[in-house]
Amino acid sequence: MVITSKLSDNKLLEAIHRAAAEYSKLIGNEYLVIGKNKNSNYFWFQCRFEKKNFMHLLGIDSKTLRADEFYDRCDEYNNGIGTGILISDCHPSKNHNRTTINEKSSCCADMLRIKDAKYMKVGLKDKISQFVDFSYAYGSTAILGFQKVGNMSSFPITLIARSIDEFTSKKYKIICLLEKKIEDEKYRNILVEIKQGLLLELYFELPNELKALIINGVGQKHT
Repeated sequence: MVITSKLSDNKLLEAIHRAAAEYSKLIGNEYLVIGKNKNSNYFWFQCRFEKKNFMHLLGIDSKTLRADEFYDRCDEYNNGIGTGILISDCHPSKNHNRTTINEKSSCCADMLRIKDAKYMKVGLKDKISQFVDFSYAYGSTAILGFQKVGNMSSFPITLIARSIDEFTSKKYKIICLLEKKIEDEKYRNILVEIKQGLLLELYFELPNELKALIINGVGQKHT
């Protein structure tokens, strides 16, 4: 993963459009992230990605486009329609500047390739920092922070180009990642396992709260 604070206007726009292409693969689904360390309890959370979240992950508060419109312009461009966003659409949000927009945008596409989650760690944010507050994070040299709202799935609230070690004191290796459509009740589609057949192997030892989210026998077939 490359994180850079220096991008020309054209390179920045390329990075944002590239990130939007990855983001488009996540919309409409919910994800269950399961972490575990040797001789430790399980750690998990659910998350979903909506259009309105994308712009804010980049440290942008556009003065010309609403959050949904910002994403739609990027998505249309990636589908061969329109000119995409412009530099004039990329005004820094509070406590951000062009440097932080560059850093976030340069690694955003990589952070959204959720099938690479097995190379990342996950944890509960329990360290005080000057950065925006969030509930959970996954990442390594950069992090995606998620905010929990009531009983609903978490949503991505921030992307920070800093190590996960700065935000959580106890980290878990991501061992499984599951996907379902938002309207589905339980998870059946395995996107990531650190070892094939692992979820089926572990299923009966999972905490009941976690087991209740997953269709029994889900590990029998990969997609």
